[in-house]
Amino acid sequence: MSVMEQWVTDHDDETVIVVSAEEFRAAAEQALDELGLTYAELEQQARQRDFSSAQAHALWVSIGGTVDL
Repeated sequence: MSVMEQWVTDHDDETVIVVSAEEFRAAAEQALDELGLTYAELEQQARQRDFSSAQAHALWVSIGGTVDL
């Protein structure tokens, strides 16, 4: 991943990193692979509000509705 931009916010413990759309998509695909889920399966879990793990829920919070996989 190449960092396109990085800056510190008003909060001392928070850094924002901006990546390209392609890198974001690749990271989302990798995270889904690591969980053994497809995007459609994760989306279904979100609709049912019944996630298979805390990691699946966190991933949905991160990528839900932002990519078309």
